[in-house]
Amino acid sequence: MILSLRKFLFVCFNLVGGVLMAQSQDSYTSVEAYSLFNEGDYLSAEKAYEYLLSKFSSNATYSFYYGACLLENNKDIPQAVRRLKYASVKNANRNVGFYLGRAYQLRYNFEEAIRQFSKFLQFSNDDSLKVKAQLYLEECKTGKTLSAKIYSLEILSRDTVKYNHLLTYYRPSKDVGQVMYNRDFFESGIEPTDVLYLTERGDEVYYSLNVDPEKENDLYKMEKLIDGWGEGVQLAGINSDKNDKFPFLLLDGLTLYFSSDREGGMGGYDIYKSIYDAEKKVFSEPVNMGIPFNSPADDLLFVTDEFNSVAWFASNRETNGDDWIVYQLSWNDGVVKSLVTDMNQVVQEAQLLLTEKMRLDKQAPAENKLLANALDSDVAFTFVVNDTITYTDLSHFNSRSAKDAFEGGMTLQLQKDSLSKEMGDKRRLYALTNSETQRSELVNEILKLEKQVYSLDGKIENQFFIARRTEQKKIDELVDAGQYLPSSQVVVEPDSKVESYKDLIPKTLTYYTDEKFEQQFAELELMYEKLFSAGEIEKLKLADSLFVWGHVLSLESSSLLEQSAKVEEQSVPVVSSPFRKKDEVEPEETSEAEGLIELSRKYRLDALKLYHFSMDKKYAVYTDKFNELELSSPKRDLSFLNAYREKANAYYRSATEMIGQDQYFNDERYERAGGLKKKGVSEQEDGLFAYLNLEEQGGIVLEQETVELEQGKEEHEELNEDVAQPIPEKVVEGKSPADAEVASDLIFKVQIGVFRNKPNEEALSAIPPISEVFIPAKGLTKYFAGEYASYTEAETQVSVVQAAGFAGAFVVVFKDGKQVNLTDEMKK
Repeated sequence: MILSLRKFLFVCFNLVGGVLMAQSQDSYTSVEAYSLFNEGDYLSAEKAYEYLLSKFSSNATYSFYYGACLLENNKDIPQAVRRLKYASVKNANRNVGFYLGRAYQLRYNFEEAIRQFSKFLQFSNDDSLKVKAQLYLEECKTGKTLSAKIYSLEILSRDTVKYNHLLTYYRPSKDVGQVMYNRDFFESGIEPTDVLYLTERGDEVYYSLNVDPEKENDLYKMEKLIDGWGEGVQLAGINSDKNDKFPFLLLDGLTLYFSSDREGGMGGYDIYKSIYDAEKKVFSEPVNMGIPFNSPADDLLFVTDEFNSVAWFASNRETNGDDWIVYQLSWNDGVVKSLVTDMNQVVQEAQLLLTEKMRLDKQAPAENKLLANALDSDVAFTFVVNDTITYTDLSHFNSRSAKDAFEGGMTLQLQKDSLSKEMGDKRRLYALTNSETQRSELVNEILKLEKQVYSLDGKIENQFFIARRTEQKKIDELVDAGQYLPSSQVVVEPDSKVESYKDLIPKTLTYYTDEKFEQQFAELELMYEKLFSAGEIEKLKLADSLFVWGHVLSLESSSLLEQSAKVEEQSVPVVSSPFRKKDEVEPEETSEAEGLIELSRKYRLDALKLYHFSMDKKYAVYTDKFNELELSSPKRDLSFLNAYREKANAYYRSATEMIGQDQYFNDERYERAGGLKKKGVSEQEDGLFAYLNLEEQGGIVLEQETVELEQGKEEHEELNEDVAQPIPEKVVEGKSPADAEVASDLIFKVQIGVFRNKPNEEALSAIPPISEVFIPAKGLTKYFAGEYASYTEAETQVSVVQAAGFAGAFVVVFKDGKQVNLTDEMKK
C-alpha cells in the first residue's frame, strides 16, 4: 500500500512538473515578446505574439508585431496583410505603414504598396526604415510596370535545396554548354562558390569577378587560345554599379541571360536578358524578364536547354535562411508574355505552382525522349564521321572495328538512358514523400545513380571518338587505293571534295628540310629510328616536313601583309558611269595592296591546312604505335602510357568537335583546333619518349621477371649503385634522418619521370619531398617523390604528382637502397 502511494505521488509530481515546464516554455509576457522582436529573434517573437494573441485576440499592438514577424520570417503573407491592416486601422504603431507596404509588395499589390510606403515616408522619423521604404517604393514602381504583361509558365518540378547545392537540380544537355561552380574551373583568385558558364565548344567562359573590393561583381568573358586561356575581358554595355552575376549564353552566341541586384529591379537579384550587337561589339540594354521569373526576393541563374525545350531558375521567394527552390519549366520560343486583366492572375502565376497536367512520362530524362524519337523514325541514328559524311545505318560502316566501337557506344548509351530514367523516378519520389527516413534512403540511391550515369559520359564519348577515327582512317585508305565507293544512303555534303596537301605545296616535294628543322627535330628522328619501321618513319618525316612548310607559308603570309601596308597606291581611281545596262556588271579594280592582302590570306589558310594534315598523320601513326606497344608486350607494366594516351585523345576530340560543329568555315576556330591537335600529338610524343627512357634504363620489366634484363644488366647494376639522395631544399625542416627511417626493409616512392634537364621548380614544389638518381651513362636523372612504408600509402600520392603536371607518375619500390621489381606480393 505504501509502495502504491509512493508511485502515485511520483506520477503526480511528474505530471505537475511537466505542466509547469510546458507553461514556462509556451507562455510569454508582452515585455518578453517585445524584447525578442527588438533583438531580431523573429522566430521566437512570432511564437510569443501568437501566444499573446491567443489570450488577447483584439489587441492591435500584438497584431502589428505578429504581422511584422510573419514578414521577417517570410511566412503566411496573406495573414500578415490581415494583421497589419487591422493594426493600421487602429493606429497601433507609427511604423505600420512600412510593414503593411512591404506585405502588399510581397503579394504583388504594387499600387497599395506604393500608397502605404508614400504615407510612411511622409510622416515617419525612423531614418533606417525610411531608407528601406524608399528602396521598396522604387521596386514597387518597377513591379507595377512589369505586372502589366507577364509570362504564364508550365512548371514541371520544384526542388528545395541549399544555396551551395543549387546546381544539383540543373540538368541541361551538354550540347548547350556547362554551368559549373568557379572552383571546378578556376584554381584560385575568384569566389569559388559563384557560378560560371562554359560554352558548348569549351572555348569561351563567362563568369563574374570582383576586381576592386570597393566595387561589386561585373561580368567577364575569357577565350581559349592555342597555348591556353587568354585574359578576362569585361563585357561591354551590360555591367552596372551593383552585382552582375550568373551568366548563361544561348547557342546563338548572342543572347545572354544573367542576374543582377541593380537599381530598377523588382527587388534583390532579378533575371535579365541582353542581346550582343556584333557590329558595335557591345551588349544591348538589359531587359528585366519580369513576372513570374522575378519577384521582390532573389531570383537568379536562368539556364535553358534549347534541345529539350526546358529551363531552370532559382528563387528564395518562398523560403527562409539558406533554402532555395529550383524551378524546372517548359521553355521555347513559343512562350510569350500576355496582358494582365486581373491582378489575381499575377499572384497566381508568381506562386509557380506545379502544372496539373504534368505526368511522369513528361518528366522522363531528355535522353530517353530523343532515343524514343530516333527509334520511331525511319532513321535509327545519325553518326557524323566528318564534316562531309554522315551515317544512318550500321551497313554504312567500311571498318568492322569502327562499327564494333560504335555499337559499344550505343550499348553504353542505352545503359545510361536506363539509369537516367531510374534516377528521374527516384527524384520525383523524393519530391512527393514526407518521410525523412525514406528521403535519406532516396538521397543515397540518387547519388549512387548519379555517379554511375556521369561515369558513362566519358566512356560513351570515347567509344564514338574511336569509331569516328577508325572509320576515317579506313576511308582514307580506300581513297588512296581508288576503291572508295560510299553507299547511296550515306549522307555526303554536296560540293565537297577531299583536299590534298599536294595542292598546297610544290609538286616536286618529297621531303622538305633545312638546318633549323634538323636541329629542332633531331630528338624526334632518334625516337623514330628506335620505335618505328621504315614505312612509318617515311610518313612521320613527311608530316614533319608539312609542318615546316606550313610555318614557311605562315611567315610568307605575315611578310605579304607587311608589304601591303607599305605599298603606295599608284593607279588613278576609276569613276563608275551612271549609265549602265541592267545586266552589265561594273568592272572591279584591284589594287596592288589588295592583291597582296588576298595572297596573304591564302597563304595563311594554306598554312593552317598543312598544320592539320601534319598533325593528323602523326596522330594516326602514334596511336597505332601506342596500341602496338601494349599488344606486343601484354606482361609489361605500361600503365603509365594511359595518361598520355587519354590526354592526347581529349585534345584531339576537342579539336574534332570544334571543327565539326561549325555550320560554316571559321578560320579562327580552325586555327585553335590546330593548336589543340598539336597539344595532343605532343602528349603522344612525351609518352613515347618516356617509354624509351624507361626501356633504356631497364625500368619497363616483365611482371614475373627479375630486374636484371639480359640486354641492359650491366647498365642497370650501374644505375642502382647509388642510393637515391634527397634534394636538400626539399627536405622537411625539423626532421632528423632518424625520423625518415622506415621500419620495413622496403621503401615505396612515386617515380616522377626521367629527365635530361631538371623539371620545373614550381611544379616540383607542389609535391612531396624529392629525391633523385643520376644515370651517368645516359646523362639522365630519375626523379622520385616521397618515401612510404606501404604501396597503398604511396599510391594515394600518385594523383598529387600527376596534378602537378607529371602525368606519367607511378609507384616504384626500393630495397637496400636499390630499385627492384614491384611485384603483386609487395603491393600487398
